[in-house]
Amino acid sequence: MTRISFHNLTIDQVSNSSGIYSGTNVQSRFSAYHQKNEGSGMIIGNKNVLQQNRHLIIKKPNPQGE
Repeated sequence: MTRISFHNLTIDQVSNSSGIYSGTNVQSRFSAYHQKNEGSGMIIGNKNVLQQNRHLIIKKPNPQGE
């Protein structure tokens, strides 16, 4: 068994599927889903200029076909 001890613990934010548990506990049916779509990819080189960009993200269907 591992024991972690903090003299002082400050938590600024708990989000999405984060959890804070203390003592002896059991978590059940704890799940999360996160999707992040971005459009630019990588821009490599010197003095690059991006202007009037448009991005199209085509969502791939999940296993349920949605």
